[in-house]
Amino acid sequence: MREFLKKIRYLLEALIVEMALGFFKILGPKNSSNFASFLARHIGKRHSTNELAMTNLGRAFPHFNLLQKEKIIEDMWDNLGRVVGEYAHLSSLSAAEMVEKHVTFENEDKENIEYIKKNFPNGGIIFSAHIGNWETGPKIFNFCGFDASIVYRPLNNKYVEKITAKMRGAKLIAKGSKGGRQIIDVIKNSGYVAILMDQKISEGEPVRFFHDDAITATSIARIALKYNVPLIPARSIRVDHQFKFKAKIEKPLDFTRSGNLNDDILRLTLLINKKLESWIEQNPAQWFWVHNRWKK
Repeated sequence: MREFLKKIRYLLEALIVEMALGFFKILGPKNSSNFASFLARHIGKRHSTNELAMTNLGRAFPHFNLLQKEKIIEDMWDNLGRVVGEYAHLSSLSAAEMVEKHVTFENEDKENIEYIKKNFPNGGIIFSAHIGNWETGPKIFNFCGFDASIVYRPLNNKYVEKITAKMRGAKLIAKGSKGGRQIIDVIKNSGYVAILMDQKISEGEPVRFFHDDAITATSIARIALKYNVPLIPARSIRVDHQFKFKAKIEKPLDFTRSGNLNDDILRLTLLINKKLESWIEQNPAQWFWVHNRWKK
């Protein structure tokens, strides 16, 4: 009976998601982004996760006063709402259309892309975070010439998962042991893998993130060192609360090996966390503060 009720609940959730996506498609990209922002700002502040977001923000930036934190969290809900509202429209845009209509590159980023192609022609690992609209990443990478396989965590609801996975329009690798083997296969075949590195995980190592240790996946650093591939930082920053973004593609992390593999893995993982910190410091309102990143 429990499994039957769960299936019914999952089917109802999938129906709601289908209806919401259809509604957002009718509204159009701009109106969807604005309407979802309105809902998120008014509902999010009343949700229990709002308190978690305030706690996390204070943990990372203890010098912020209450007014500063409240403004950042309100803008965070604005951004998260827009991510949801824009999701329905991303699948209908080709990589070229996405960039032409909604994305800009600064000269430094264009130069970095050419530098990576010239100096690291045999693929690599692109790492990002839940910042800006991370769902735009696959099409931006594709436009830049990095046909990346996207590592992600499948949703518990298999019916909603089927809907959202199809809409992503990207080569997906589900997290887990099978996914780990797929990542290695892509790397061995000179491909690119993209992964969000700021997620809370149950298995990993405590690595400093802002002022406290957070359980952090070290597998990406291990793979990068073992197969001698670059770790490429990239993110998509929202511009002026709109369906507009700046694509930031950086040169690969500069790292010198010590000869001690385990020590190198931890040092490289810390370097990744430091990079994420710098991004969040630049745009604190665009990070996913509702994620319980420091949970032990």
